[in-house]
Amino acid sequence: MKDKKEAIACAKNYLRGEDISNAILFDDLYQNLIQYEQYGYATEILLKKIEDDEEQGTEIKLSKYQDLADNIYKDSTLSSYFKFDKAINVLKSFCDLEHTKNSKTLGIAGEIYKNKWKFDHQFHNLLQSRAYYKKGYLIWNNKMHKSIQTETECINTAVNYANINELIVIENLERLSETCEITSETIERFETAQCIRKEIIEAYLVDSEEIIFKDGIESKEKLYFALAEAFFGLRMYKKALHFILLHIENKTEDWQIKSFSKQIYNLASYQKTEKNQKSTNKDPFQKNQIDKEGQNQCLIALNLQVDEKEGVDYVKPKQQNKLGIGLSGGGFRAALFHIGVLAALAEKDKLKEIEVISCVSGGSIIGTFYYLKIKDLFESKADADIVQADYIRIVKEIENEFLSAVQKNIRMRLLTNFSKNMKMWKGDSYSRSNRLGELYEEYFYKPLLNKKTGSPDNNPIYMNDLFITPFGNNKFRLNNDNWKRTHKVPQLILNSTAVNTGHNWQFTASWMGEPPTYISDDFDVKPRLRRMYYENAPEPYQNFRLGYAVAASSCVPVLFQPLVLKGLYKNFNLELIDGGVHDNQGIASILEQECNEIIISDASAQMPDNAVNTDNAMSLFFRVDTILQERLREIQLLDLKSRMYTSIVNKLSIVHLKNGLAQLPVNWINCTDVNRSILYDKEIEDENALLKYGVMKKIQKGLSEVRTDLDSFNDLEAYALMYSGYQQMMHESNSVNLKRENWNFLKIAESCTLPAKERQLVNQLKVSSYVPFKIVRMSTALRFAVLGFGGSLLLVLLTFLILNWNNVSPLYQIDISYNFIGLIVIVFLVGFLSKFLAKVINIESVFKKKVALFLLITMGWLLSLVYIRIFNSWYNRLGRVK
Repeated sequence: MKDKKEAIACAKNYLRGEDISNAILFDDLYQNLIQYEQYGYATEILLKKIEDDEEQGTEIKLSKYQDLADNIYKDSTLSSYFKFDKAINVLKSFCDLEHTKNSKTLGIAGEIYKNKWKFDHQFHNLLQSRAYYKKGYLIWNNKMHKSIQTETECINTAVNYANINELIVIENLERLSETCEITSETIERFETAQCIRKEIIEAYLVDSEEIIFKDGIESKEKLYFALAEAFFGLRMYKKALHFILLHIENKTEDWQIKSFSKQIYNLASYQKTEKNQKSTNKDPFQKNQIDKEGQNQCLIALNLQVDEKEGVDYVKPKQQNKLGIGLSGGGFRAALFHIGVLAALAEKDKLKEIEVISCVSGGSIIGTFYYLKIKDLFESKADADIVQADYIRIVKEIENEFLSAVQKNIRMRLLTNFSKNMKMWKGDSYSRSNRLGELYEEYFYKPLLNKKTGSPDNNPIYMNDLFITPFGNNKFRLNNDNWKRTHKVPQLILNSTAVNTGHNWQFTASWMGEPPTYISDDFDVKPRLRRMYYENAPEPYQNFRLGYAVAASSCVPVLFQPLVLKGLYKNFNLELIDGGVHDNQGIASILEQECNEIIISDASAQMPDNAVNTDNAMSLFFRVDTILQERLREIQLLDLKSRMYTSIVNKLSIVHLKNGLAQLPVNWINCTDVNRSILYDKEIEDENALLKYGVMKKIQKGLSEVRTDLDSFNDLEAYALMYSGYQQMMHESNSVNLKRENWNFLKIAESCTLPAKERQLVNQLKVSSYVPFKIVRMSTALRFAVLGFGGSLLLVLLTFLILNWNNVSPLYQIDISYNFIGLIVIVFLVGFLSKFLAKVINIESVFKKKVALFLLITMGWLLSLVYIRIFNSWYNRLGRVK
């Protein structure tokens, strides 16, 4: 068997034209790709093989099209909106799905519709799945009645028909049992499932007690999985365990064991739901036969972690959600707000369930910080040893360490290194965005790694350094093994925007590029910049710096230049800017990963209302841009809510900085028609009143106006933002009985809730919306000093003017020679006649621009040093909680 990389390389060569004339070699390559779950490559080589066979006039076997449909629906790189329908179309077009009596075709169709139901939760898809499984079951049943016990191909549809009947039972119980008595139809479906399982056992075993097979069965190993599922469904756990062990020992492929394990796990979760049902009927679900210890032994055999103290309680309900969290953009304001959200999730013990962390801009800074903490935890402790206290400890460390880094003032440090300034001055290969990324690494991420190793390390951190290899599991693969873990290994996605195409650009630990899903060529005809694994990228990008990825996600246009990646694509000089330009909440990546439980932490800037006319064209331009961003935000959040209404999303939590600050519609002049109270919550008019999540209205309003910047945030600002995020997330579900931790940000709680304690925080928030001169507004002494200096300077200037009022001689004059005038004329003529020569000798564009930029950088360097050494720590001290 080839290893994964070798198999993929062979597939690539074949797709590029390398001949594989030997069918055995092709089948070997194909099976290798299936073993490594590379369904995308398997699909492509299969399509090419079919095309080649058609050209040569070779008959194409039915199994080729069955495999094609099977690969398409299993391909995780394809959108579920596309792949299920595409796979069914293959079966309809080439396998005569509507009239077929081929059990494999029917089984694949049943599986496709069942997975489609898991995605969109449309009940008709579940019924369609059941219909195809039933057809396959009837074919199997007919052969059994004809005493064809050697038939093993149809067994898959028979056992799945039993399982899907029980799945429909569980659906009915979860939807109706709270308000209705269990129906006879539900009980009948359960009994049907159990009868089919008994039929399966009786068809192949002479004696189920002794587990003796009937004569004439040649491929017994093909029956192990079916008999294991049948016995487990019948609550006969010892016999199920026997066949589970036989199935595993039969050199079964990893992907087959994964699929089989999920089936057993699902059956265990069904039984848990059934056991919890209350019914006036006499134990319709055989609850007394459900044996906790027997279930555990089966799960342990499949390498599914079981807490021996909790036993069967480890088994989760049938609906296994995939939880994704979106950390929005908004500079350090957003990052600090997100810390409060993480604290609440730690108290709720929800952090262990997060499988996707989609980050934008400021969210990328904190998301990466949290991810590195989690990486250290997972690589130092086994899954079974990790407890809730570990997550709480991590967030408490973040609360202090991240704020300490924020208070170093990243924005003002951009120009404090003169050699780096000169590097930026020289050309476009190194910009402020590159410098920003290096500062992220220096102040946020390297200290974490240095703390772990105990020694300083000035080497860059690369994206592929983010791979998490859980303790004791060197062969861990995220897609294959994460579902078995109690504490999920999250996938970190740093979102940027490609200026060239306008598409979402993603960085993860293993690849970068534009995602293949959710870009519709029906409406978007621009090319997609294909994503690549770092190992396959052009050499300069095989080690891509973590800091640069975070900078690409957070380099706000105009304030920062795009991060330029030259030589990555032919005819493209890729430019990356802030991910918030495309999607400031990180929603697109969460949907692309098909999460069905979603948390959105949104601390992005929201558009304020504007009651007066815009002053000028430039103001109007910025207002229009803000309107577009606001509309995009609204559409994305409304889309999430609509997905929840249709059950594509099972759970949705959205917290944001203007939560509870909604205003009533404005009446026209002389209006006598009252607002409809049924449409709107009553507006809270008292500024001191508490919003529903326990923060005073005036405080929350002040927090919503805090700047979205990368400068220093003092304790007052930071703790208030954390507290708001924490309170909102705690309010999202019942948290009454949860033990509250002693978070540092709770020092600000009284200032956020009691008018008598608000003064210091209110004064701070009045200043926090400003970008320049905040410290001048906060410090009375400094304000008087600035006024005194400005007044003295004005007085000196006025005195000078008065003393020289009657002096007619010019203050300053310059002599310009005819030679100089001639030179300027020649330069302009050359510039007009030749753009190339103009660029070479144009004094205006080459010399003057460089000199001006040098002076600006030098001035910025001096001012930055002064501010960092004097005023930054002063500002932080003024914002300490009293």
